[in-house]
Amino acid sequence: MAEEILTKPMMVMEMRPEFSIQYKAKPKIKFKAEHFKDKKSFKEFIQKTTKNWKSGRYFLRSEVGPFVEFQKSKEGKVKLHKENNKNIPYMCWQFIGKKK
Repeated sequence: MAEEILTKPMMVMEMRPEFSIQYKAKPKIKFKAEHFKDKKSFKEFIQKTTKNWKSGRYFLRSEVGPFVEFQKSKEGKVKLHKENNKNIPYMCWQFIGKKK
C-alpha cells in the first residue's frame, strides 16, 4: 500500500479560512523515492515545486487521505506541519527517512 501512495500523483489543496479548494495553478504533485530520503530532501522538493505559488496554507491529498500540510511564506520558505488541528500526524512522516 505504501508504494501505491507514493507513486500516484497527489492533489494539491489550498486551505482557506472556511474551506479548501484544489489549487488551480498546479493541481497535482508526483513524488519520487529520493524525495523521501530525509526531511531536508522532502522539504527542498516542496520548496522548489512551490517557488512561484502565492503564500498561504496548502495540503497534499493522497487517495487515502491528507498526506502533508505546509505553510508557504512570501519569502518562499516552506514550513511542514507534523499533525493536523486534531493532533493526528500526517502520513508523510511515516515515509520520510525510512529505508525500503
